[in-house]
Amino acid sequence: MRSIKLILIAMLPVVFFAGSTWACSICSGYQQSLSVREQASKSNTKAIFFGIITNSTLNADGSGKTTISLTKTLKIASEFKAPPFLTIPQYLPCEASSFNGILLFTDFSKGGIDVVRGVPIPSKEVQEYVEGAMLASSKEGPALLDYFLPNLQSSSREIAADAFLEFAKASDATLLNISKKMNPALLKSWILDPKVPEDRLGLFAFLLGGCGAEADVNFLFQLLKSPSSRAQASYDGALVALIRLYPNKGWSALNDALRNDDTSLQLRLACIRSIKASAEIYQNESDRTKILNALNIALKQGELADLAIEELRRMKRWELTPEIISLYGTKGYNAPVMKRAFLRYALTAPNDQTIEFFLNKCREKEPQVLLEVQESLGFTQLKP
Repeated sequence: MRSIKLILIAMLPVVFFAGSTWACSICSGYQQSLSVREQASKSNTKAIFFGIITNSTLNADGSGKTTISLTKTLKIASEFKAPPFLTIPQYLPCEASSFNGILLFTDFSKGGIDVVRGVPIPSKEVQEYVEGAMLASSKEGPALLDYFLPNLQSSSREIAADAFLEFAKASDATLLNISKKMNPALLKSWILDPKVPEDRLGLFAFLLGGCGAEADVNFLFQLLKSPSSRAQASYDGALVALIRLYPNKGWSALNDALRNDDTSLQLRLACIRSIKASAEIYQNESDRTKILNALNIALKQGELADLAIEELRRMKRWELTPEIISLYGTKGYNAPVMKRAFLRYALTAPNDQTIEFFLNKCREKEPQVLLEVQESLGFTQLKP
């Protein structure tokens, strides 16, 4: 048996893992997680084994060891050979009445096996799902999500969580395509089902915009009006769906929420996510003008200004440059995080007299802050 260096065994009963750059705009909190499929594609995953925990020992001092019989190899580099079993210097539960499966993502170094991550596999059903996810890795975009779509409603929480993660990590454009295949009645039932975790509701509402009809508009309005935690968790997705199904009313609802002083910060942030998702989905000039108008409203809401400015910078929309520059350092726009957003915008925008005057003024009064922002953008030299 090879020697084993244990790096990490992550026993996560609900969510597997995730981490993609171009994730769904309204899905937050998943950037540092990896789905099973994503973990399998990491460069440090040289071999993937499915095993059964056959014996585990827990010592009085808290130390222990676990023996795992490797029953199936899902991936392995050609120069390596799978051992029949592994013994790791860590106690993992082993119950006689349980399936006791475990998925091991491993690397190799100095002739030994490094266990990068371990995922509990509580049933044969989960094992089969994982094997299918590996096979789906050769596909991209909507074709990839085709495998995970029916698993969103799996009775296995592990399967449903990992399938959801694949959707949460997909781009807005991919979600736009896959949503056309979905069942609006089913999506609405998930949104209303108290057993469905609230952090999934925004995405499910977003998807409703691709398969819903005029009859679903009232459902979306009810979500936007409801004070319940579940409705507010779906707020960003509901706005995007409403914009897709009934654009004029959707943009009106979003803009009214931004203008309303009684709108909570949580819902204002949801509005920004909805704008960002719309910017990814809509490319014609008419829609872009509506997006620009919404960002202009957000710009005037001091607590959202840095996010609005960053989105304008990302979209390369410079029409509001004079107004943006005039706000720099004024009341409500002088926090350090806010100033950095202004500076990133100015350093990225096309050079004109307004930008040149602004940067020269910052160079005189705040040279260190300007230099730090410049370096964060990877600029080797400042605009003249």
